[in-house]
Amino acid sequence: MPSPVSSVDIYDEQEFVMSLAKLILANMYVQTWVFKVDDEFNGRGSAYLNLDHVKPLTQLRKKQITGQDQVLDFVVETLQKYLPRKVVIPQKGLYRSWNEYLQSFCKVGGVIEAAPNCLSTMMASPTIAFLIEPHGEVQLIGSMDKFQAKEYINGGCFFPQQSLPNMNMKSICSSIGQVLYSKGVIGHVTVDLVSFPDPTSPQAHPLS
Repeated sequence: MPSPVSSVDIYDEQEFVMSLAKLILANMYVQTWVFKVDDEFNGRGSAYLNLDHVKPLTQLRKKQITGQDQVLDFVVETLQKYLPRKVVIPQKGLYRSWNEYLQSFCKVGGVIEAAPNCLSTMMASPTIAFLIEPHGEVQLIGSMDKFQAKEYINGGCFFPQQSLPNMNMKSICSSIGQVLYSKGVIGHVTVDLVSFPDPTSPQAHPLS
């Protein structure tokens, strides 16, 4: 199934900055980059950077310059300067500063993901649960739509979900379940998704 542009298994601060710089240069259309701590949930380990708030990178995106070593060095230097000031950390009670967040991120590992280029009101956040039987059959169990108290923080859920057709949910469960079963996984699985209303758009589809 479709998944966002990302970099995973990051455990080092320099690797974080370099990975983000390379993602920005390779995907100039992306406006916001989301960071997620691997062992957290419900948005507790999330933070994000909107490039519109970093003037040097905004200007670079307008020029659409990519693939040059000096440009990569420029992006790395810019990120090192602006990340502590421009990254938004929704859970201020858990991480009081960017350095504190980044240390926690690198301690357990984390992910950098491209956020969809659309209004948050256009996105839905369904969660689906299914069962992988010992013989490989995948059964859909339930679903719900999450709603945000504020950006990237879950405020509650509506049951059942209404943002994805049942056909799509069953297809998603089957696809993920078959891959997991091939790797020896059985039992109950919960998957969080982001979905979009227009399936014809490259930025409008279910994302794992």
